[in-house]
Amino acid sequence: MQAVTSLAVGLVGLVAVGCGGSSSSSDPASDGGSGETAIGTDATSDTTPSDGAPTDTTPSDGAPPSSCEPFGHYGVPMTTFTLPAGKPNVNYPDVQKSFPEVDWSKLDRLYIPAGTYKFFNLGNLPTRDPSRPLVITNLGGQVQVGPNDVGANYLWTMGGGSGWVLTGRYDPDSKTGDVGFQGHRCGKYAESRGKYGFASDDDYAKGTYLHMGVFVGAATSFELEFLEVSRSGFAGIRLLNAVDAPGGPKPMENVRVHDTYVHDTDGEGYYFGWTGTPPSGLFPKLQVYNNRIIRCGNEGLQIQDLGDGTEVHHNVVAFTALHYRDNGLGKYQDGNAQVSTREGTISLHHNVFLGGAGTLLSLFSAPQTGDGERHVTFADNYFGETMSLGAYLNGTASEASSYTWSHNYFHAIDFGYDKLDPTAKDPGIVFGQNPPFKAVTTFSNNAWDGARKLFAGLTGGSGTVGTFTATGNTNAAVAPFTFVASDDYDTDARKHLEAWAAKATVSPGAPAITYAPGDRVTDGGDVYECLTTSTNETPHDHPAAWKKLPTPVDDVRAPAGSVYADLGVH
Repeated sequence: MQAVTSLAVGLVGLVAVGCGGSSSSSDPASDGGSGETAIGTDATSDTTPSDGAPTDTTPSDGAPPSSCEPFGHYGVPMTTFTLPAGKPNVNYPDVQKSFPEVDWSKLDRLYIPAGTYKFFNLGNLPTRDPSRPLVITNLGGQVQVGPNDVGANYLWTMGGGSGWVLTGRYDPDSKTGDVGFQGHRCGKYAESRGKYGFASDDDYAKGTYLHMGVFVGAATSFELEFLEVSRSGFAGIRLLNAVDAPGGPKPMENVRVHDTYVHDTDGEGYYFGWTGTPPSGLFPKLQVYNNRIIRCGNEGLQIQDLGDGTEVHHNVVAFTALHYRDNGLGKYQDGNAQVSTREGTISLHHNVFLGGAGTLLSLFSAPQTGDGERHVTFADNYFGETMSLGAYLNGTASEASSYTWSHNYFHAIDFGYDKLDPTAKDPGIVFGQNPPFKAVTTFSNNAWDGARKLFAGLTGGSGTVGTFTATGNTNAAVAPFTFVASDDYDTDARKHLEAWAAKATVSPGAPAITYAPGDRVTDGGDVYECLTTSTNETPHDHPAAWKKLPTPVDDVRAPAGSVYADLGVH
């Protein structure tokens, strides 16, 4: 099957992830100035919309008011079709061939009957105009896919065509979703776990191919929304058009991924694009917004092949690199985000990147044959709490391309990578770069705390070094980003939340890991706190050594009144 072929090919690139990154680490941060009010300190403000949108009254727990989108998002369906119910799997590699009686050019709704399925395979979806999409939704309750048999090749695969939407959105007017599974609608993030119309749960299974919570290939101009993906054997959501397709890889254009909840994955949270040898398909007009990507084994957000019109905004990526000491793919899979750009205007703004082990953001300029200039902007983002660099800029770019950093916050980018590698050295900077990175790079009105420099050769917040120019940046205390209702596990970077492991397999000599009282780890998707010095005691089997903590609710919005209120999910 083409989708499985795409998965197999995609794994070749996995080994290369992060190979161009830096192994260096960053320096100890100071408090940014005794007695100062930290930049970003919460302040009282009125966040009630003035445009007449319906809102909830601000809860007493400090949650911000939340807007409930009106019903009727997809209009009233005229033609519908429901897949046969009562089957153990959704398995239609060629759904058009399986149901020739359906007019796939005009169908408004494709319903998936509620149930728990071992695996999901929906291929050869029709080519439609995105202005009149085929809406694929759950019917009669929740559609849960997995856990799957360990020996299976995949968990959830979709592909083909264009102009389709996979949605668990509850909307009685549009006849989508289910009243009992509304996800985070109306800001109910704290109650949303297990309550999405579509849910993928793989119980960390690994088959012949590494499992993806949801995989989409051989498609373009599609949309994913109101999905929950947990405990995937590898990446939570994987998007890739096969690199070995006849005639070469095809672009995935105008893809929208939003309002998803991806958590507790064994590998990446999102893994879009190709990390192997070129060529690969471009991602122009990619839209990624209002997503929660929480507790991932590797990077939370790994997106490659970005093209013109890409916009990534209002997401929270938190508590990543859980396998930083025992990663089966080797070192340097231990950041928070990895972004690889190819051409055009690309914007990442109003995101929260919090908690990693190595370099928090690895940014690559990676044009392929025929690609044009890159003009990339990072604006109004929060970067916090890791044990290495804030960002590492790598790849090839001439002075015709540009990278702009404006009004971003950098908090607690503290040195601590020697916990993994005793030979690691403190570089003393927030931004590192590979010397071939020649694009014009500007830093304006950013804030960072600690004793380090913004980048090598710069003293203070303004000046020019090579193609790097800084203006109006401030080195002062930066307030931490806090959540409405979720533990902040990484306030001490050296106590980074991690997946429990017996040995530090990526450390020199692969020593056994000894956990101290207060250390927190994940085990099977649950979070545990160490009660007594522990070595080689799996938490779920040793209650005397480990205390199971309450299930995280992951309401990772900024509290009402926070000056970070415009950042992250809403």
